[in-house]
Amino acid sequence: MGRIAALDVVLRHVVEGRTSVAADAASTLFEESGDAYMLALLSFTHFMAQRYDDAATVATRAVADATDAEALMLARACAGLGVAGAGTVDGEDHLGDARRDLTTLNGVEKDTAAFIRYLLAEASLACARLRLAAEFVDNSPGLRGQFLSKNGVAHPYLVMMELMYIRLYAFQGRITEALAYAEMADAREKRDVPVLVFDATMCLVRGNAAEKTNVRVIAERLERVLPEARDYISSGCYLLVSYGLIATADIPNAARLVLKAGGDATLSRLTIIDRVLGLEMLAVAALVEDDLVSADAWLAQAEVYAHDRIARPTVERVRSRIALQSGDPAAAAHWAELAVDHARLDDRAVETAEGEIVLSRARIALAQRGAASSRLEALATDAVNSGHLAARQSAARELRGIGRRLRPLPGSGFAGLSTRERDVALLIVEGFSNNAIAAELHLSEHTVQVHVSRVLAAFGVASRFALAAKLSNDLPATVTDAAPPAPLTPRQNAVVDRIVLGFSNEQIGRELGVSIKTVEKHVSEVFRRWQVVSRIGVSRLARLRNE
Repeated sequence: MGRIAALDVVLRHVVEGRTSVAADAASTLFEESGDAYMLALLSFTHFMAQRYDDAATVATRAVADATDAEALMLARACAGLGVAGAGTVDGEDHLGDARRDLTTLNGVEKDTAAFIRYLLAEASLACARLRLAAEFVDNSPGLRGQFLSKNGVAHPYLVMMELMYIRLYAFQGRITEALAYAEMADAREKRDVPVLVFDATMCLVRGNAAEKTNVRVIAERLERVLPEARDYISSGCYLLVSYGLIATADIPNAARLVLKAGGDATLSRLTIIDRVLGLEMLAVAALVEDDLVSADAWLAQAEVYAHDRIARPTVERVRSRIALQSGDPAAAAHWAELAVDHARLDDRAVETAEGEIVLSRARIALAQRGAASSRLEALATDAVNSGHLAARQSAARELRGIGRRLRPLPGSGFAGLSTRERDVALLIVEGFSNNAIAAELHLSEHTVQVHVSRVLAAFGVASRFALAAKLSNDLPATVTDAAPPAPLTPRQNAVVDRIVLGFSNEQIGRELGVSIKTVEKHVSEVFRRWQVVSRIGVSRLARLRNE
């Protein structure tokens, strides 16, 4: 059997959950041909069956035996998977070597080359080397298309290849991009296993997009239909759901599902990164119950991997969490800072964000509220830009604990404001000064200033005048508004036109070539003629007049 046919057979068995059959097929093909390519496929099947030590050993042999670029690059990808599951075996950086020699795939048959490029990115992702995974993706043709197609129908494993993009974007914190790519995915037209993986992947993405209700619905549905965790794909489904749940702060269910994915208390079925992330979830669940003894036990399991680059930032976060709950905030801050730095090295944005949250708690405990607040504000801003709204919610939660609040999301409008801030917004557009608002609402002027800045941020405007113009179309007309407005002079009409646009008196003066005092007289006369007391009233009547 040729290489393309062998790849087709092995992937069909794997995607349908028959990893033992896939391994037997690859083993037979290698025995018949002695081809290192077939040996690499055997390593791949061992990995998918969660036999990580076997996968690493066989991949190392395949790298040594390979005599052509196709076999060597596939073997290197499989060696990367072996490292993800068993740790570094031979001290070599096979993924780094593959990046250096990526152009050697240019002469390889397109379907095989597409799979190898995908597998290099998948292995990098499994090793938590997200920056490297992105490089493989960026330097490869798109994976969408008729991969190993028969009669115009793409191979079912293509869905698994496409979902790697979504997982990569998600773990990089690029949630908006992950959602956009998911819209293009066609998993629901494939067979059952890819559909389950697609839905589980969307649980991860929507959890990090802070879509709590959607996550709960997906998780409940999947748990009813998911098979027992018996291979890399089925375990991965449980893991992806647990990651979605933990992003929405559903700690008990996330911990329960990670135990299902791991197969036992040591999570032995999982790769190193998933194992330590799972152990972190279990430690967090114990700490929520104030059970330091159990949390220490989970940390002890994670410590085995502390010197592995894959696990290092995760282990450091668990150390920080336990140190803080044990009453040592200085140690907690030390470990959290290291966790943030090490996660950032590999572009592990979700872990970086979680490290920032853990670090903020330590700094608050050390009475460093200013430093904690500024980092949380920065985290929240970055989260909005990337769509990682779960991180923004976490930042907001930490700030509320010290009596502070994030600025509202630009464009959130009244939905982004508290009841008191909405009152302030309405008084602003009615022309009240800060002093007048303070007197009306029985607040200090300083508090009013804070509320005003949040109102302007929520509506995405820089001034009170712009706010009045923006709200003129949103607030309902009153009975008084229904009366036809009195006629104005041409100059007064010119002033009104600019009030509607949100111009300040100074801007109107520059635009019309008159003094601010003259503008103030025109505005006052418009107020008198139209019987209004604010610029919002002017804007609303101008709107009615022009309808």
